[in-house]
Amino acid sequence: MNKKIFCPICKKGRIKVTKRLKTRSKYNPTKNYFQYPNIQWFQLPNGKRIKICMKCRKKILKSKLEKLNI
Repeated sequence: MNKKIFCPICKKGRIKVTKRLKTRSKYNPTKNYFQYPNIQWFQLPNGKRIKICMKCRKKILKSKLEKLNI
């Protein structure tokens, strides 16, 4: 399965992680899997919809709120 999920703003993509199982013996089985960023649909101020990660979404919304308070 080839998922090309990444944020076009910050270029955050998938990372490979290993789950460690603590056992009492010398045999320590591990599982490798990928963690994906939290990608959501977001509507830009110009009306265009794109998929971005939540970190970038929070930055955009925070900058909007700061502009409204001024």
